[in-house]
Order: sequence, then C-alpha cells, then structure tokens
Amino acid sequence: MLYSPRFAALLDDPGDDPPCGGWTRIQIEKMDAAFVERVEAAFEAGFESREAAKATVQVGRPGAVDVERAIEAAWQFCSREDFDVPFATAVELVRAHCAGVTAAQVRIGFERRFKNGGADHAA
Repeated sequence: MLYSPRFAALLDDPGDDPPCGGWTRIQIEKMDAAFVERVEAAFEAGFESREAAKATVQVGRPGAVDVERAIEAAWQFCSREDFDVPFATAVELVRAHCAGVTAAQVRIGFERRFKNGGADHAA
C-alpha cells in the first residue's frame, strides 16, 4: 500500500473510517488497488518490465547504517582487488544495495577509510 494511516485508524471499524490526509482509508485502499491493477496490466502488455521497475523504484529510504554497510562492502571488494578497479564500480556495488546513494557519499566514505588506514570508525 502506498500510504499508511495512523495505527489507531487501522483499529477503527471501517464504518468509522477517519480521514487520512483528505481521503478515507477505504478510498486510499481503492486507489492503491486501481494503481496496482494498472501496473500489472502494463507488465502483462509488455509496456513496462518488472526488472526496470525494480531498478527505478525504491520503497522507503536506506538508513545511514545501510549506506555505511554498503560502502564498507564496496571498500572490502576494492581492497581485495588492490584498488585496481574503477571508482564507478565501487559506486555501482553500493547502489546495488542502496539505490540512490550518490558517488559523493561513496567518495567521502572511501576518503574516511583511507584516512583511518582502512578502518572507518565514524559509522
């Protein structure tokens, strides 16, 4: 579901459905079902691919811990390769775990690790 109302609203009787940002929970559920139906139809008709959708849609935001873990994994990979890999490869590795991470974030994480002799104690 694209929108989650307050927890208390989930406990209410559907007949007592309080408004959630201008829509009732029932209206939001109907809009969500219609959206899902149209996206599924686009997949079936070949107008959209599931792979492309997975690559471009991110639900939620990765937390700082997730980003740091992804940067650390890329750092470890590059270290095993004696840093004889393009920086773009490190960025791709990080983004495979946390879509939306910028090259600047990866660069800063790598710079910290270089400065700390390979260990990142800032995370």
